[in-house]
Amino acid sequence: MIALIAKTVLAGVTVTLPTECKVRGTEIELGELAQVAGLDAELVERLRAFELGYAPAPGFSRLLTAERIRADLARELPGVDVRVIGERACRVWPAVEELSSAELEGAARAELTRLLAGKEATFTLSEPVQAVKVPLGDQGRRLSARTPEGELASGIVAVPVEVLVDGQRYRTVWTSWRLEVWETREVLSRPVRAGEELRPELFERQRVKRERVVDAKTLVPAQVLGAVAKRDLATGASVTDQDVHRPPAVTLGTTLFLRVKKGSIEARVAAVALETGAVGDRIRLKTVDAGQELVATIVGHDLCELKL
Repeated sequence: MIALIAKTVLAGVTVTLPTECKVRGTEIELGELAQVAGLDAELVERLRAFELGYAPAPGFSRLLTAERIRADLARELPGVDVRVIGERACRVWPAVEELSSAELEGAARAELTRLLAGKEATFTLSEPVQAVKVPLGDQGRRLSARTPEGELASGIVAVPVEVLVDGQRYRTVWTSWRLEVWETREVLSRPVRAGEELRPELFERQRVKRERVVDAKTLVPAQVLGAVAKRDLATGASVTDQDVHRPPAVTLGTTLFLRVKKGSIEARVAAVALETGAVGDRIRLKTVDAGQELVATIVGHDLCELKL
């Protein structure tokens, strides 16, 4: 190390600063904006790769002064004789490229196509995507669409597209889409009034739009046995846990029967409920004899079933 310092002091390095320049990527290297000369080729390359901080965003610039560069080099490379000559300051502009709206839209469209594969669904752009300018990187740029948050149901969904420059995330462009997702499921075959008890025969399978349900769980017919409607429900409506009052069929700590079925073979064992639930819910329980913890479906009052 001492020999290297002695060598660099004797040789010296000269940094010539221009009035202005353009840089690529998201970080500024000294060699991009200034001429670096010296007799020690290894030291020259080391200084050319010296980082001076962030590159300005498209539409903006940075002013780097000779005094600032001299001070940064002296702090990071003590003992190295560096002369900064030329202009007193250099205005730095970014080299930029434009990402077209078609490219951004295509990345989001490809992600939606992947997510909706095998489903009956259509989607269209709900708002135009604007072209954006990004720094021109040394290693190029890449687009990566992220999976939208929440379930994919009918309505407006936002698909974020990340723009990576030289492998680093530079910015996120949000695209907005209108989805129509269809599925065949059990819905009410007639209107149900508030206070009416629901039964499985009130349901029928229909092709309906899959709507986004917030903070609610859609129930299947087996889960509404003995449930009472809290509000009026329309024909064709799905029933959620917020639409009905479901009396518990099993309570925490209760001893119950667990019916174990495998093909035509059936056995019953005693178990203790580790959770409270209504008919159709899956709860944890523990067998009395072996102390084995299992998950089974509630099929009746103090009765659960496990199919192997």
